[in-house]
Amino acid sequence: MKEVLVTIQTVYQYLEKLGPKKSFQILKNLGYEKLLSLTGKVPKERLIVLTQKLSEETVVELVNQIPEKILVEMIRENDDDDLVYFIHSLSIADLAIVSKSIPPHDVGLLAKTLGPEASVEVLKSLGIQKSISLLKEIPMRDFLWLVDKIQLQPIIQLVNELSVADCKKWIKQRGLEELPILLKFFGVSNVLEIFKKLGMNQALAMMQLLGTREMMELSVLLSKMNLDLQNIPSHLHSKPVVLEKQKSKVSPKKKAAPKKKKVVKRSH
Repeated sequence: MKEVLVTIQTVYQYLEKLGPKKSFQILKNLGYEKLLSLTGKVPKERLIVLTQKLSEETVVELVNQIPEKILVEMIRENDDDDLVYFIHSLSIADLAIVSKSIPPHDVGLLAKTLGPEASVEVLKSLGIQKSISLLKEIPMRDFLWLVDKIQLQPIIQLVNELSVADCKKWIKQRGLEELPILLKFFGVSNVLEIFKKLGMNQALAMMQLLGTREMMELSVLLSKMNLDLQNIPSHLHSKPVVLEKQKSKVSPKKKAAPKKKKVVKRSH
């Protein structure tokens, strides 16, 4: 009972700080129960600061579109300024999709590491759905490691040109460790040209066939040659690289020992 009274008191203190007009609109549109529940789970001071920085329409839309559990976690995992920036930069509908698909802790980590501006740039440049699909494939810490190694813009440029399916193929077969090496060696534009020419499957097959270092050394060697595309005979056609799967050795079956014939004793 005491906790309920404290929560009710918190609600009134919260509404009082907002002023009569704003508090009336929020109370009218959200209802007392929703407000009571939210103020019981989020520190009053934080709610006041956030609500003061947002319009009453935005507050109502936010509470109505994002499940309370996720909203509470979002507030807990993000600074006020970062959260307000996200809310002002993305539509509430997009923010709701992001909050339901990417753990609030990861969004908070993204904002703290890259800053809210760069975080929003990732989501907007790649598109909400594509960003979500990729961040489901790799842990947030691995993504941030990649950004640290090769910067944000090359990643955006690369991923923008590739399909989600191709990105998944690369991640599944090669992981992320080689990517900074390849992008620094070839440059993003050249890597994209290779993918465009060969396709992701062929590019992956070639890397598996040659090895990363050998492919890079071969590229340097070829770059020194004075080659002319016109010298390629027209009747030559591209052949896909097919890697044979190593067959597992099957141990020879042992011949079954011949069954002993039963000797039936005849009675005399």
